[in-house]
Amino acid sequence: MPFDQAHRFASIWLATTSFIGLTLGAGLPEWLAALTGASLILALLRNRVGKAVDRLAALTSISTTRWNLLVIIGFVGFWVDVLWVSSELLPAGIHFLMILMIIKLFNLELRRDYQHLYAISLVAILASGSLTTDLWYLPIFLLYLLAAVWTLLLFQLAKHPEETRVFAMSALTRPQPPASAGQVTPELFWLANGLALAAFGLTLAIFFAIPRVSAGFYQKGFGENMRTSGFSETVNLGEIGPIKRDPTIVMRVELPDGFRNEAGRFYIRGVAFDQYDGKAWTNRLSNRRTLNDDGTGTFVLRGSRSPAPRLGETIRQNILLEPLDTVVLFAAPHIERVTGKFPSVQSDPSGSVYLPFPSSSRIEYSVLSRSNPVLPTDLSSESSLYPETFARHFLQMPAQSERIAVLAQEVTRAQRPTYDKANAIQSFLTHNFRYSLDAPLAELDHPLEEFLFIRKTGYCEHYATAMVMMLRTIGIPARLVTGFLATEWNEYGNYYLVRQQDAHAWVEMHLPNSGWITMDPTPPSAESIGSGSSAWHALERMMDTVRLQWSRFFVQYSAADQLAVVRQLKAGGTSARNKALDSMSALFSPFLAMLGGVTEYAFKGTVRSLAEVLVPALIGLGFLLWLGIKRPWTRGVTGIKTTPDEQVIVQLYGRMISHLGRKGFSKLTAMPPLEFARLTQERWHEAGSAVASITELYCRARFGRTSLTREELSLAEDHLRYLITLQKP
Repeated sequence: MPFDQAHRFASIWLATTSFIGLTLGAGLPEWLAALTGASLILALLRNRVGKAVDRLAALTSISTTRWNLLVIIGFVGFWVDVLWVSSELLPAGIHFLMILMIIKLFNLELRRDYQHLYAISLVAILASGSLTTDLWYLPIFLLYLLAAVWTLLLFQLAKHPEETRVFAMSALTRPQPPASAGQVTPELFWLANGLALAAFGLTLAIFFAIPRVSAGFYQKGFGENMRTSGFSETVNLGEIGPIKRDPTIVMRVELPDGFRNEAGRFYIRGVAFDQYDGKAWTNRLSNRRTLNDDGTGTFVLRGSRSPAPRLGETIRQNILLEPLDTVVLFAAPHIERVTGKFPSVQSDPSGSVYLPFPSSSRIEYSVLSRSNPVLPTDLSSESSLYPETFARHFLQMPAQSERIAVLAQEVTRAQRPTYDKANAIQSFLTHNFRYSLDAPLAELDHPLEEFLFIRKTGYCEHYATAMVMMLRTIGIPARLVTGFLATEWNEYGNYYLVRQQDAHAWVEMHLPNSGWITMDPTPPSAESIGSGSSAWHALERMMDTVRLQWSRFFVQYSAADQLAVVRQLKAGGTSARNKALDSMSALFSPFLAMLGGVTEYAFKGTVRSLAEVLVPALIGLGFLLWLGIKRPWTRGVTGIKTTPDEQVIVQLYGRMISHLGRKGFSKLTAMPPLEFARLTQERWHEAGSAVASITELYCRARFGRTSLTREELSLAEDHLRYLITLQKP
């Protein structure tokens, strides 16, 4: 491909990568994304050679004055966008940037036009980097980096129209260089890619040397958080149902101690509600207090300061929470302490934990929870009397049908202990009702009675509300809790992957000695996520693990992490190297885990299985060695660099040798050029001066590395023409 064509292609490639990054990061309007994409395709078509393309270029050709007028119109549109459409400076600026790119793609004539396109592409890729923290930005940035290296090299090598006009007359008298002189050669190909690799290495070093002040300040649609339901102070019956069809990831929960429920169900608690009015739940215990920070970013709840030891099992969690439109901090029940980079943390009397305001970016925090086991003293005791204040909150009943109280009495008639009664109600709801998200009960006057006695189908909110009301009618304190029920375990990263559709509601029942006990009457859902045993689900979980490590070791890299690296460098290079290796191994751990699984499977067989693995590996290694020795990509490329002037005189000398051969003066391969010129002069006196002059210029340029002037090249061309006119001796 000629330099001019390759340069234009690389420039459009550069603009395309920045456009893709900005489209994925900023979410451009559909009309603007389609218009920019069509412009890039047309610009690529104009770069091809052919009559049809020439006609296309003629049709899209506009004068400079009209292009400037379009820029002015785009600038006016920018202010209209800022003041009335987007009402924000950043999105309006991005839209104007795309308009400038479209205009410049059809006006690439002079060198400054290409420079303008480079500046627009640079601003676009930087804007996309500030709009996202996702893993997809890495391959887009690498493509942009590779395109930038190629573009800058070809920008210097390509001939531009203004240069062509200056040397038009000299080009007519100068012999044409070989076709390969203006082509993209294999050497140039490997040089450009090597420079791109070196630039990426330098970028990576700077990436680790400079900490991030903030992570993707404008990601998630310029500050818009992911919308959730069921985590405010009021929850309408049927509110969680619509989001249970959304597979968007909301958090990832790591369990450092390896704690995992045998049934694969992990409850992540959000908010508790104590009052039900027949259609909606509210939290009357919503007064919040600020927790004290011990100086290390750890906030301790008051209940965990009790001198009496608690018997439940401790559960440590590391949680990576996506930006949500709620201030709730989620964790396994019941929270004892929270550790994170928070300005403050609040809690209410029901044990829910909150931030002062919703986070606009992804946050990571650690939680220590402790489960409440059912103590033996509560397995045989009946309902107890509770203080009036406690009973007013957790035995409250709305005005409803007496049928619910009668149903609760019938279900628990054969049971005496409180815990057995609760289990009977849970079993009744689980085995006699059907789970379905298609249960339009929210608009009814008495949705709970409709669920229990008529439709007998619903989802988690209906089951949890029914159990709480039935427990309260027989004097057992209970409350409804909303959160997430995690069931999707990522075996590559050893964490739970929690999605919007995992939103869940369950019951917390109070026992005199054990405290609040988690119970869940909702039957299994046929619409939940499958086991994920297929190869596609395994690949999806593996890629999610990579994204998690990317966020942890790259996006969240801060000044504190940089200080830790500097301290390790002072302590010794080995520890710093180990930290870097640990970070990289953690990033690629899912790939290594999958490779380990494949290897383990391969080596379970006999020696034949071992041979089946080693033989292809040895063949591949041999092929790589052959490539390193033979280097087939360098065939046809001379090892010595040649200048354009040298290539011209070499061509003239070759034509002279060919002409003399046809006249009977053949040159042996081993004969030096000067010796051949002397022999030719002795046998053909008329041609002696011309042969001697061309040979002398050839030796000066070829072996003496002396640059030839245009006059000397013209003189050599005249000598060759004179030599051709001579008659055979």
